Amino acid sequence: MKMCELCGKLVDKLYTVRIEGTEMQVCKDCAKFGKSPKTYSRIGKKPSTVTSFTTSSYSKNVVKKRRTRDLLDSLPMLREDYGDVIRKAREKLGLSVEELAKKLKMKASTLHKFERYELEPNEKEIKILEKELKITLTENVSDVGTYYGSGDEEGFTLGDFLKIKK
Repeated sequence: MKMCELCGKLVDKLYTVRIEGTEMQVCKDCAKFGKSPKTYSRIGKKPSTVTSFTTSSYSKNVVKKRRTRDLLDSLPMLREDYGDVIRKAREKLGLSVEELAKKLKMKASTLHKFERYELEPNEKEIKILEKELKITLTENVSDVGTYYGSGDEEGFTLGDFLKIKK
């Protein structure tokens, strides 16, 4: 009798499977959780090839590469100084928080929290504020400068995100 490495059951026959990258000897019941080493490969599928014709009239296989695009580049992001922008625009129109809130059909406390950075407006509220106050509260992520705090060409490190208390 042999013991299954996954459930510990004693069985006559064990099957070799790969579960989450680890090859294991398991019983028939636990074998469904893995892949047979024959079908498993650490190397991914080969990239698709595209036949292209050159001027010398012969064909060759060329690996087709797609340009990767960061989805965040096209998303608008709320400006960091949104509270000050809202407050200054409201004051420029000579309105109190309560008057503007009534005009926008919004709670005065919510508008006050926007100005004090206690609450961020959602997309609908941003559009209403921008239209009424004639301001821009968003900016594209690509417009924001890239910051690499440690100076490495590698990008961010964990230290760039930590606030160390002294």
